[in-house]
Amino acid sequence: MSQLKQHQLRALVAVADHGSINAAARALYVTQPAITKALRELETEQGVPLLLRNSWGVTLTEAGQTLLGYARLVIRELERAQQEMDRLRSGRESSLRIGLTPLAGFEILPQSFAAFRRAMPQVRVDFLEQDGKQLLEGLRSGQLDFALGAFSAPPDDPFVRVERLCESPSGFAVRAESPLRHATALAELRQAEWLHTDQSGQYESFVHGMFAREGLAPPERVTCCTSNVLLCGLLMTMDAVVPMSNQALQATLTAQRFVELPLKQRPPRLSLLLLVREGALLSRAAEWFIARIREAQTV
Repeated sequence: MSQLKQHQLRALVAVADHGSINAAARALYVTQPAITKALRELETEQGVPLLLRNSWGVTLTEAGQTLLGYARLVIRELERAQQEMDRLRSGRESSLRIGLTPLAGFEILPQSFAAFRRAMPQVRVDFLEQDGKQLLEGLRSGQLDFALGAFSAPPDDPFVRVERLCESPSGFAVRAESPLRHATALAELRQAEWLHTDQSGQYESFVHGMFAREGLAPPERVTCCTSNVLLCGLLMTMDAVVPMSNQALQATLTAQRFVELPLKQRPPRLSLLLLVREGALLSRAAEWFIARIREAQTV
């Protein structure tokens, strides 16, 4: 049985990320012949073509894409192992990459991070806002240590372990000075901009169905926006309707700027989920951060 070698896997990942052998060589600070040799040996040992070479660069075959996922995971786990050895040797903490969906952990994550930072001021932390699909891919590939996501239903992925942290009912909200703030029926909201962050299309379908059940045509404008900065700007300048959890609506800054509409209809309930790759070996920093998240959601 052939043995996968670390330098071969790194070459495959670099070519996939940079699109050519020359660019991969520059990224890894090695020569182009070294990358070419590593990839040819890898293809020969595995007995399947991994790369498609063309005039504009290199792309991966189906087998190459399959191996790429494992290569990313192996490399990331080796990096984590090295970070943990560095921590034990030097006493310095490592780094964390945490994925989150838009608006996830509105209160829990800031509170948890504040507690974490007081205890571990040396750890580098990167928060990466992504949609649900990207979170799962990041966990499977090892690019994320863990993730927090607000979901209407838990993701069905055998490679990801899901822990439900809390569930919060939601309402439809508008800015406090909006002329729509007194609307009590959907018929009064057809001309509004219905904003949301769900790229899957499920929320838009929900809104259309909600109007249909009332015998109404759907809103003329249902707009998806995954940028929190832009979303906040739009909400403050437009007569827009947005789903918002009770937790968010009760927060001090939000309560001053937004009001919940007195409608009988409500958005789908969202659950805040903690997502960890199945079988992942969490670093000390990741375990400590997750413990602070669990503590915060019980307060």
